[in-house]
Amino acid sequence: MKKVNYIALIAAGLAAISVFLPWVEASSSIDAGIFGSHNYSTGAFSGIQFSEGILGLLAALAGGIMAFKNIRWAFIAGIFNFLNGLGYMLGWFQSGGSYSNSYSSVSSSIDPLFGLYIFLIASVVFVIFTLKDFKKVKISEENEIAFCPNCGAKVEKEVKFCQECGNEIV
Repeated sequence: MKKVNYIALIAAGLAAISVFLPWVEASSSIDAGIFGSHNYSTGAFSGIQFSEGILGLLAALAGGIMAFKNIRWAFIAGIFNFLNGLGYMLGWFQSGGSYSNSYSSVSSSIDPLFGLYIFLIASVVFVIFTLKDFKKVKISEENEIAFCPNCGAKVEKEVKFCQECGNEIV
């Protein structure tokens, strides 16, 4: 029987759901000297409104499928999503800045919100719980026994497929 990594599946699902939650909020301020200053906020934007958010959703879904099928390289989807979320957190994908002269100044900023934090945490949890599936087959030379990389069951050295989970022994 195949073991399913439920924690990794939950983390992938949480990352996918968080794309629909508020990721960033844009705001700006203008100081026009004698005309006063004004602050503006556009409100929150969800991750699905950005191309990087769509990529994050696709990577979370792909990672969930790979975790369900016990594919050892599933953790790469989590690393991709972590770097994607970290890019938003550190401002790699954001625009913002300031301009000033002797009469006025203009500044804008984009601030992360809770959906982005959930996305980052879920991505880290996914990486942690899928990295354990990345172990290689360990062969004991003296008694010619191998261990399945997916479920850890003992198998004979010459066997091509695990009798417990059915996955190929490499």
